[in-house]
Amino acid sequence: MRSAAALITSFCLVAFLAAGCGASPHATVTVTTTRTAATLRLKTAPAGLSVGVTGRLPLEVPGASIRPVSLDALGGQALVLVTRGKSAALVAAAAAHAQIHFALIGRSARALHLANVTGIVLRDDQAVRLGGAIAALSAAEEGGRSARVAWVGPDEPLVDQFVRGVHDAVPHAVVLRAWSPSTPASCKEAALGAIDRGATVVMARGGLCADAAIEGAHQQNHPGLQLSDFELPSIAAEQVVRAAVAGIYHGGEDVVFGARSGAIAVRTLDPRISPQVAVRARAAAQELANGLRPTG
Repeated sequence: MRSAAALITSFCLVAFLAAGCGASPHATVTVTTTRTAATLRLKTAPAGLSVGVTGRLPLEVPGASIRPVSLDALGGQALVLVTRGKSAALVAAAAAHAQIHFALIGRSARALHLANVTGIVLRDDQAVRLGGAIAALSAAEEGGRSARVAWVGPDEPLVDQFVRGVHDAVPHAVVLRAWSPSTPASCKEAALGAIDRGATVVMARGGLCADAAIEGAHQQNHPGLQLSDFELPSIAAEQVVRAAVAGIYHGGEDVVFGARSGAIAVRTLDPRISPQVAVRARAAAQELANGLRPTG
C-alpha cells in the first residue's frame, strides 16, 4: 500500500485539478469531503482504458478508449462519465457494477453515499462572478457612466457573486434585480421589465428561465448571459479521465473544479457582445484563473 504522501504526489503529477500542488495537502485539491488522500484507490490502467459517457461530452484523452454508453447496458468499462440520467438509474448501475467507477459530471454525489461514485462539481460562484464582469464590460461599452445590467430569476445566494463580478469590472455600474419565479413566461417578462428600466445586458442562472430571459433581451437587441456560458465540463471530465488512465480514482465524494483548473472560463458569448468586449472577457477569465479580480 502506498503512503498518503505518495498518493498526493501521483495526484499532482497527473494534474487532476491543474490547480497548483503545494506544501499543504489541502492546497492540492478542492474537495468537499472528510476523506483523506490515503483513501484514493489505485488500479492498473491498461492501454486504451475503457471509458463510457452517457450523453454528449466530446473528449479525447491519450490512453483512453471513450465510447457512448447507457447506464442500463454497461460492461467492461473502468470509468463511466454520467452527464445525464436520473439518480435512481445511477444508484442502480453503481450497485450492480461495483467494479466500475462513476463520475457525475456537473453535479454533487455526496448525498448518494456510494463508494464508487464521484461528483464533479464546477464552481458556480466563480462562473457567475465572471458573467457579472462580462455583463458590466458590455454595458459600459454601450452606456458609459450609465451602465446598467440585470439579474433575472429567483433570489438566490449566487446573485451576490454576480454583483461582485459587475463591480470588479465596472465599479459604477448599476445592478438591477429582476426577481421572478423560474417559469419561462415570468423570466421573460422580468427581463423585458429590466430592459425598460435601462439594463442593456441580462443574466440568469440557466434552464428554461435563462432561455426565456435571453429571448426577451434579444427581442430588444440586447445580449443575455447564463451560467453555462462560463462553465466547461469537458475540461473537468478530461482531467478525471487522465487521472483514471494513471490509475487514480475517487469515490464517495465531490471534487470541485474552479477557474484555476480551466473549467471556469469563457465557453461561449452572445453574438451581440462586441469583439472588443469578447477580448476583454477572455482577459477577465484569465485574471480570475490567476486569483485576481476579473476586470478585463
